[in-house]
Amino acid sequence: MVLQALRESGLATDRDESHLEFQRLYRATWPEVFKYAWLLLRHREDAEDVASEAYRRALEAWHAGRRPKGEALPWLFTIARRVAIDRHRRRRLIGWLTLDGAADSPDRASELAFHSSELWIWFEDLCRVLPAAQREALLLRFQFDLPDAEAARIMGRTEGNVRSLVSRGLATLKARPEVMQR
Repeated sequence: MVLQALRESGLATDRDESHLEFQRLYRATWPEVFKYAWLLLRHREDAEDVASEAYRRALEAWHAGRRPKGEALPWLFTIARRVAIDRHRRRRLIGWLTLDGAADSPDRASELAFHSSELWIWFEDLCRVLPAAQREALLLRFQFDLPDAEAARIMGRTEGNVRSLVSRGLATLKARPEVMQR
């Protein structure tokens, strides 16, 4: 309403409208993108960094006219996954650097409390049982309710490969009922 009045008066531009549209997208999708990054990385601060960088890249693409063709959430998951992979590669390259005296984050106590929660203990057990690709396929399919086609696009795999990963992951979990008992 306000934007419409500003546009009619010549004070608002298409870029302003586009930016407001992206802000609405951000507010609607941040929790899911953050959760996805956290489940991939298993560290809160890293997940915050990855999700933030994913939105920065998404905003650049948005303003450059490279918006998602379909649903925005799988598009954002794809960006977040690529950022996480880039981060992992960078860490491997500089992993030999020592960070003596690096301070813990102020949220360390809340993170330690979460890591001792039943949910996180169950998730850690799940992570030990399943390979990363199977775990990610199951999370995309059942946690985020994405169809195989979207999960495949996010993971950079075929739909058949994603179905296979889900099937194998479920079979592994069936064979290991102690993990599912928590």
